[in-house]
Formats: sequence, structure tokens, C-alpha cells
Amino acid sequence: MSSSRNEGLRVKELEVEYKGGELALGKVDFTLPEHGIYTILGPSGSGKSTLLRAVSGLLPEYRGELLFNGQSLRGQDVLIGLVPQNYGLLPWKTVKANIRVAMKIANPKGQDRQAQEAQIDRWLSAMGIQELAERYPLSLSGGQQQRVAIARAFAIVPSILLLDEPFSALDAMTRETLQQLFLEHWQANPATALFVTHDVDEAILLGQKIIVLPSSKSEAPEMIDNEAVFGLEHGEKRASDGFFAQIKRIRKVMQEKW
Repeated sequence: MSSSRNEGLRVKELEVEYKGGELALGKVDFTLPEHGIYTILGPSGSGKSTLLRAVSGLLPEYRGELLFNGQSLRGQDVLIGLVPQNYGLLPWKTVKANIRVAMKIANPKGQDRQAQEAQIDRWLSAMGIQELAERYPLSLSGGQQQRVAIARAFAIVPSILLLDEPFSALDAMTRETLQQLFLEHWQANPATALFVTHDVDEAILLGQKIIVLPSSKSEAPEMIDNEAVFGLEHGEKRASDGFFAQIKRIRKVMQEKW
């Protein structure tokens, strides 16, 4: 039987206002089970990034509640990993040092140095970028930088993982490779994850449920179940009848709400 201790992330009637009183995020209400992953679609200005900022703690002013496993998210020591669209890497630090800094912030008491270095090496290897360990971010391609950002997020072993259109600036081939790589490592190292995207295909490929935010802040978001497609082998999803049915369904919702 499930209990509040493992119910995951509860976003309860969350609403965010700009200083002038205009809504940055209309009322949002959903529960993301622990170790689940939901994708979020919405037009520009619908509040996708605002939602992530509120959950991450970067936006302390909001109405409503944010709970994790039944308790206020702000009253707990919950480790949150964030993968921003612009990668968020420190340009003056090497690839390896970027991950090391994140691990030190996440766990100030730290592991012993040998164990930490082994963990960093493991994630660099998992992302196929071990040879880039001593390079600096500005010398890397967009795809390489995003691999570093994902490795860094997983290396801190977060309870909640937030991703803000992480693959939007990449070419189609690199994007598809990283989608599969991300999903494989999320499945092996599950975190409670929210993944913002502007791409319908990506939302279907990566989300157990899909949250479609409306353009009007007075309308409620649409929640679309996607378990049937999500449960398929990644390579089989695009060719499935369910995938095409979901595209039609989501585009219909977008026409109605955007």
C-alpha cells in the first residue's frame, strides 16, 4: 500500500504572479509519483520555466503548496538537480571540475576524494565524454556540453530532477541520441523528474504523462496519460500506433488551448 512517504512531488494549486499582479503561471495542480517522469508542453509565456523555478527553490514567492513525499518541499533537505537550456556550466572550470563543484555543493561533507573521482569518471564514461574531462566548456559542441550537464545532474544523485528544454538547441540527430541516453540513465538511476520541452515527439517519447499548459492563465492544464507508449522499448515508440494517436490527441489539445 502506498503512503505519503513515497507519493512523490505534489504541486497543489500552484500559482505565480509577477510584481505587477499579472500571472506568470496559472493554477497548476498535479501529483508526480516518486521516480516518475512527466513532460511539460506549453506555448511561450505559459509558465513552463516558471513552474520549474518554483519547484527548484529559485522562485520563493508563489501561492499554493509544493510537497515532496507528503511534507513541504521547502521544509526538507531535498536534493534537486537542474539541467537548464543553456547547460549552466562554469566556463572557467574543466568538465571534470564542473561535476566536482556540483557534487561538493550537493554534499558539503563529501565522499573521500578517490570515491568522488571514481563517480565522476563513471558518469563521464556513461555519457561517452571521458576524453573531454580536462577540456573547458567553451571548447565543446552543444551536444557535448549537454552531455556534461546531464552527467553533472545525475552525479549528485538528486531526489528531484528538473530539465528545462535541455535538447532544444541541438540538431535532430544529436537530440535523438541524447534523448535515448538520458532515458536509459534515468531508468537506471531514477529520480522524480519534470522535463519541459517544446517538441511534441519528445514529450511523448520521454513522459509517462504529458502536461499541456494553456496560453490562457485562467484555463486549467490538460493532463494526458502516456503510459502505453512510454512502456514500449525506446526504439519501437515512434513506429507504434499509440505514438501517432498521441500526436493527434496532443495537437487537438494544443489547438483548443493555445
